[in-house]
Amino acid sequence: MTSFAPAAAPAAPRDRRRRLPTGPGQYLVWAAVAVLTLAPLVPLVITSLRSKPYYLPGGVFSVDAYRQLFTDPAFRQAALNTAVFALTATALALILGAAFAVLVARTDLPGRRWLGAALLAPLLIPPLGLIVGWESLYGPAGYLTQLWSKNLHLPAWNLTSLPGMSVLGAVVTLPIAYLTCKAVLESGDGGLEDAVRASGGGTVRVLRTVTLPMLRTALLDSGMLIFTLCLEVLGIPLFLGRPAHIGFIASYLYDTWNNSTVPDPPVVSAGAILLLLVASTLLVLRGRLLRHSARYTAGTRATAPARPLELGRWRLPAATATTGFVALTSVVPLLGLALMSSVTDLTTLVAPWRLWTAANWQQLWDDPTLHRAVTDSLMVGVIGSAATVALVALATVIAHHSGFRLRRTLPALLVYPRATPGIVFGVGFFWLFLIVDWPGAVLRTSLWGELLALCVRNMTLAYIVLAPALARISPELSRAAAASGANWWTTTRRITLPLLRPALLSALVLMFVTLVSDYDPVVFLTKPGTELLGTTMLQTWSKGLPGPVAAMALVQVLLVALALAAGLGWTLRKKARHA
Repeated sequence: MTSFAPAAAPAAPRDRRRRLPTGPGQYLVWAAVAVLTLAPLVPLVITSLRSKPYYLPGGVFSVDAYRQLFTDPAFRQAALNTAVFALTATALALILGAAFAVLVARTDLPGRRWLGAALLAPLLIPPLGLIVGWESLYGPAGYLTQLWSKNLHLPAWNLTSLPGMSVLGAVVTLPIAYLTCKAVLESGDGGLEDAVRASGGGTVRVLRTVTLPMLRTALLDSGMLIFTLCLEVLGIPLFLGRPAHIGFIASYLYDTWNNSTVPDPPVVSAGAILLLLVASTLLVLRGRLLRHSARYTAGTRATAPARPLELGRWRLPAATATTGFVALTSVVPLLGLALMSSVTDLTTLVAPWRLWTAANWQQLWDDPTLHRAVTDSLMVGVIGSAATVALVALATVIAHHSGFRLRRTLPALLVYPRATPGIVFGVGFFWLFLIVDWPGAVLRTSLWGELLALCVRNMTLAYIVLAPALARISPELSRAAAASGANWWTTTRRITLPLLRPALLSALVLMFVTLVSDYDPVVFLTKPGTELLGTTMLQTWSKGLPGPVAAMALVQVLLVALALAAGLGWTLRKKARHA
């Protein structure tokens, strides 16, 4: 009789990654983040203090660039225009954002769930596409402006004035104030509002004594951020301000570099440094003003109010006004963008279907520059989003789930690029690629340099998605893995990152959308053969070709919509599997 003895179990292969040293790998990730964030700023300071451009011989250290900048009337006027624009746009965005947040989060507004999602549209629509859509309808020669003033003989608005541009700036930045205020209202203790109502207080009293005071910290936080973002706006002054000779600091630097008969790089570097100092000062001020915000948090678990505030007879008018705002600021401009891309001229004198043409879309396909801009943007979006999310995910885990010695510096390094104006990063990367011969020479002449600048500038967005998700993962899991012999890399690879999968997907979609839409950091890096959609739209618009620009803007919108649809589809499928 043959006996079958149980075969000896093969020895489990030892996990090589388990033996990877933790320290050097974490130092490598930290060094990559630090170098990518800070390296562009060093040559920017040096070149702003040179009497001649870096590539010319004979230059000495000097502050002439700063003196020339402050004595230039055009720069002083641009600084004044920027300050007025930023203050006006910030005030409008805060008022509207807070009002919509209260309506959606605290009242019985009809359809508030759908209206709340629709209010985020300006955050998802590519900024240049929204600007072109607004210009095609509400600009001096816009379709609705002509219809309003010439056909109805009514006084019209002026979108190319400082107030007009401020309204558009407020619409673009409103979702920041809305999201910040809405988050505070949803996490606030609704028992306070119930207490006021129980003591006989009406809706107005509840809003005045409880709800609006609750938003003070959120308004301060979002206001500082919106003001900083308004200081670096480039598309609005280039598309709308240039015809009216209204310049901002960013457009002044752009024109000084690209359109001057004698380019003056030291002056541009000095202007970028001044912009960086202002943004950094605002960041520090924001931190100091908000350092005591924690004292206003409730000590007990927050609860929603027992019932939403009743709008009464204002319920329907409030819903109509909110719907009209979304339609006029986002939906109608998108329709105008589509119409402008499909006609030879958008005018009220001739019906649009008589001017119908496919030439703008045909040009997008036939012109190698425009065609390449689409494919290059797509490639930058796919590769850049994957690489950025991979690096930021490791850096976030090191910052919040490790004992790495320098971990506390990583959050500041990851947040700082987004607080820095994009045009400043663009000038800094230009000089960095020029001064550092390798790999600067390769990056300066290829698409990879633009991809690097865009990824570094926007890595903050991936961090603000991943950090809150990581905070919800208990560190006890890591301790249990360490107790069973796993090192930090094994724990990160097998436990932490798989649990972060939904947040990783969200960060991937957000990064793709941003990389396809952003353009500020690469306006000084684009060269023939490395065009992207944003920079090509700026160049084509300056040639007086609005049709192809509208077609490219619509392509941007379609790419963003596809990315959002893919992310939403994955999320719904996952929910269906777990239902």
